Amino acid sequence: MTGWAFFVSFGICLILSGFAEDSLIAGLSGFAVIVAGFVAHIILNRIYGVGFSQAQIALGLGAFAVGVFCFIASLLFGDGFGEADVAIGLVGFSGVAAAFVTYIVINYGVRGSYQMVYRLHAEERRR
Repeated sequence: MTGWAFFVSFGICLILSGFAEDSLIAGLSGFAVIVAGFVAHIILNRIYGVGFSQAQIALGLGAFAVGVFCFIASLLFGDGFGEADVAIGLVGFSGVAAAFVTYIVINYGVRGSYQMVYRLHAEERRR
């Protein structure tokens, strides 16, 4: 939790600074700091031989979804969104999603990640 508190607090501050000042560098560096926190968490998981718990996965995906929906709502209903703000959101959230997909592929392999998704799909069909 200490690592996430450190990385996310600075990351969010940089992202908000990027949106407030139309600074692409500040906004994207905030997303980079959050991805660095994710990588640090993966490294610590490897050191201690544990994986992500279901609660951690739910929290991460929930926070990502809330962030994306807030960005979309601000884009649609906000009147002060410039090109830099749109670029910060699109590139930043795409980078976070790419980091997650990269983790899944590295951790489970291409075939394993596909089988994991297919297995979940097959379980839904049986219900």
